[in-house]
Amino acid sequence: MACLLLYALCRIWFGGVGKAMEAGFLAMTLLLMLTSHRRMGLDIYFKFVWLALLVQLIPWLLGLLEPTVITSSNPHLDRLTKIFFFFATAVLLAGRLRNVFWLWGIAALGLLATVLGSPADWTTWQQGLSGQRVDFGIRNAQHIAMYFGTLMLGCLCFSQRWLSVGPQRWWRLPLWSGVLCVAVLGIMVTQTRAIFIAIFAALLLALVFWVWLKRPRWWLLGLLIVGTTLLFFTLGQRGLAHVEQRYQQEAPVIQQLLHGDWDNIPYTSVGIRANTWKVAADKIAERPWFGWGSQARSRVISHSAVLPDWVKQQFGHLHNYFLEIQLSYGLAGSFMLLALAIVIGRDCWLAWRAKLMPTDVLVFGFCFFVFWVIVNNFESYMSFGTGTFVFNIILGGLITLCWRRRYPQGWADRAL
Repeated sequence: MACLLLYALCRIWFGGVGKAMEAGFLAMTLLLMLTSHRRMGLDIYFKFVWLALLVQLIPWLLGLLEPTVITSSNPHLDRLTKIFFFFATAVLLAGRLRNVFWLWGIAALGLLATVLGSPADWTTWQQGLSGQRVDFGIRNAQHIAMYFGTLMLGCLCFSQRWLSVGPQRWWRLPLWSGVLCVAVLGIMVTQTRAIFIAIFAALLLALVFWVWLKRPRWWLLGLLIVGTTLLFFTLGQRGLAHVEQRYQQEAPVIQQLLHGDWDNIPYTSVGIRANTWKVAADKIAERPWFGWGSQARSRVISHSAVLPDWVKQQFGHLHNYFLEIQLSYGLAGSFMLLALAIVIGRDCWLAWRAKLMPTDVLVFGFCFFVFWVIVNNFESYMSFGTGTFVFNIILGGLITLCWRRRYPQGWADRAL
């Protein structure tokens, strides 16, 4: 458990330490599964790991039988299996709600330390608030924006739980307000259009979902609607000004694509994505069932006959995780992800119905799902360590609570 918490704290803040802790908690999980947790080897999520290995091996074997410039001699079996690290996270959390919140809270602390912990960070904030697009030295602005977006969703979904403790409200309210302010300002200064779209959609749908679940009193619903509107206005008034400026630059290309004209697309930010997606679509049509293997997302660009050389040199992926899965592993990979989403959604719903998962955790899971699907259509977060880190600690927290229903004996007490 200590390795897992250090991993959550350091994965963003000190990447090298975080990776070492990742190896530590994975090894500990394996040890537990070989001793006291053998029944976990029969769990459906562990079976998904075997399915992911099979999905990756098939296109590799097909590539050996019929080699091309796109296929690879190495299956790179970690490409899909790394998204199942949440299984190890869930095992170590042991079904305890307190452990889940400790993990998520420490991960949030690691993010805050990364963006507030040095004088250089404050200079970056000044640059961002003056209108520059900043990334705090974390890969690029899109990835740190994803962190801020996830933090904002967590602040809002768990606000009632955090602020409802009467005697401690005097320090909890300022702390919550400060963290939410960092998240909102972070989304503004990173100026990532997909994050704005995903935040708006996720919060709107989560509000509808929460109302359907709780049937709140009219005054509470009105208060939430007013608060959400004010938040959207605050975020939009400052942040959307920068995004709108970038949208205006891309508007002609977007209009061209919406009208179905995919020929002679200019190589703007949106245009580069569209051109690479078009090249990928042609290859997908050739191998729709099992795909081209682990290296397809980069080689389909580097070996394209239509993309200019500067695009081949600067871009090595498609900026769309789901398109990359379809290209690399075909419908087999896409259906595997769809099946995983259905199983997780069903397990969360049944755990909530059995009063083993709190309502705010269920709403957060739903909110994160909407957010995650949208943002991964515009950047391949799940192909990078930044994305798999967020995915695995959040999914691990959800799945460990779902296991309360599946493994009631020896698991934690009911959720509060």
